[in-house]
Amino acid sequence: MALTITLSEITKLNDQAHSPAVIQLHQESTPYDQVVALQDTIEQHLADTGAVLLRGGNFGSPAQVEQLAARFMTQVLTNNTEHRPASTNGHVQRPVEYSESEFLLWHNENTFNQRFPGRAIFACEQAALSGGQTPIVDARTVLSQLPAEIVQEFIDKQVMYVRNYQADDFVGLGWKTIFQTDSKAEVEAKCREQALEFEWRGEQLTTRAIRPAVVSHPTTRSLCWITQAQHWHFSCLNEDLKENLAIMFDDEADYPRNCYFGNGDRIPDQTMTQILQVYRANQQQFDWQRGDVMLVDNILKAHARNPYRGARKILVCFGDPISFSQL
Repeated sequence: MALTITLSEITKLNDQAHSPAVIQLHQESTPYDQVVALQDTIEQHLADTGAVLLRGGNFGSPAQVEQLAARFMTQVLTNNTEHRPASTNGHVQRPVEYSESEFLLWHNENTFNQRFPGRAIFACEQAALSGGQTPIVDARTVLSQLPAEIVQEFIDKQVMYVRNYQADDFVGLGWKTIFQTDSKAEVEAKCREQALEFEWRGEQLTTRAIRPAVVSHPTTRSLCWITQAQHWHFSCLNEDLKENLAIMFDDEADYPRNCYFGNGDRIPDQTMTQILQVYRANQQQFDWQRGDVMLVDNILKAHARNPYRGARKILVCFGDPISFSQL
């Protein structure tokens, strides 16, 4: 018997523009078989809305996430050293460790790198007692709602991401962890591969990367705001962290990370405030349920993480890498 999914089972998360599609799977047949039957439909919604939430499939294990990744990704990334592996081959990972009491700001995954994921999969192994949602924001909407003069300045100047590493993990991960080597020569080779400028000061490494703030989506050709400036800019940190960093470091140039315009000019704090306001006004979210899966186009959608209480176990998988040189 052919599997059918009625239109009533494919809805929108809400009435906002580019709202994620929500697909409620049947109980009568295996969830994976339903996903296979719906693959073309899921791909269409993913291209249109940038995110698809699958419910009722109980996809709550690394093996199940890996199975979905094989269906929806042509290549899975395994070298994200800031995430902990959840599977032996590293295809499925745990999100970056971050205080459960803090809001993790919106970002398109790893778009400070020359090469970054085109797609992401998030799966709920265990929902928090409260909070812990993964808000998403449409990159097309952010671009359309930012003041034109801000957008143009970011397009013209781009963004410089500056990162300072100690040799070992201290305030953030050290360069030995990030680059997976204790050889400076290997670090330098990897920096060149990733279009990173580098500078050594003893055992401290400083890298600088200039990346676009706006790109054209490779398939839809829609323009998207994908800078991670709000994830790097000092003004966007919480007050306690800003105060602690100011005590630990005498010079702003020594902060673990920061960002500027590509020509080295400061990005005004007020500009970042306006950017945060646009993200905040347009975020969409849902309460995780055990077994939920969200497929995300990493160019069309930024994601965040709400504070939470109680154990929270989310699985992530990143794939379909793309380079700025391809956009």
